[in-house]
Amino acid sequence: MDHVDRITSRLQALDSWFEARLSQYEFGQVLVHNSVSKYITAVLFFLVIAIVSYETFYWSGIYLGLWEYHAQEIFKEVPIHCAHVYVRVNFTKSENEDKVRELYQIKKKNRYNVMEWTVPKSTEREMFLLKDFVKYHFEFSPEDFEENPDPEFGSTIEHLRKRVLTTVTTSPVYEKYLKDLTVTHNDVVVFNNKYDEVKKELDKAYLSKIHIETGNVIDCVVLI
Repeated sequence: MDHVDRITSRLQALDSWFEARLSQYEFGQVLVHNSVSKYITAVLFFLVIAIVSYETFYWSGIYLGLWEYHAQEIFKEVPIHCAHVYVRVNFTKSENEDKVRELYQIKKKNRYNVMEWTVPKSTEREMFLLKDFVKYHFEFSPEDFEENPDPEFGSTIEHLRKRVLTTVTTSPVYEKYLKDLTVTHNDVVVFNNKYDEVKKELDKAYLSKIHIETGNVIDCVVLI
């Protein structure tokens, strides 16, 4: 009985606290003026508290990666596909491939620290064949992705590599760099908006899923 008495005592204390809090306000007095209205108000109040607590706990766990959204197979998130992107292009010798990766690791590490940009800039001048990157604006129309398995996601990284390759190989400006060379789209190294390299195994991935979004400025380095 002691256990039951303790529970009863706590419930009575909670009821007194709840009624006292609401009685402080004019609108609250109306809600607790009789036992029926007080009961309904209490049920709704604690129901709201329970729902808010549950939702906070549930979505915090998803954000922290502790569990996944329970209906992700039913309600699939479809990101807005990349409609256009600005691509900075430059060339480097194939033997510099690892150095290029190191350079972009430095850029990624220091992208929020303006004072550190002098280091990669000096390295760029030694590594790349063009004094400055050449910026292109690529737009993606339905014709660029309508044949994809999931066209609603937009264009793929493979398409972007081929687009860059076609641009540089058909331009007379770069003829002196590409003369007598066989360059394929696999020689186009792509870095997303976080300065991460997009690996070859992700060629079929959609731009919107690998941090290349509408209006982004990204870098592509052609290995020759």
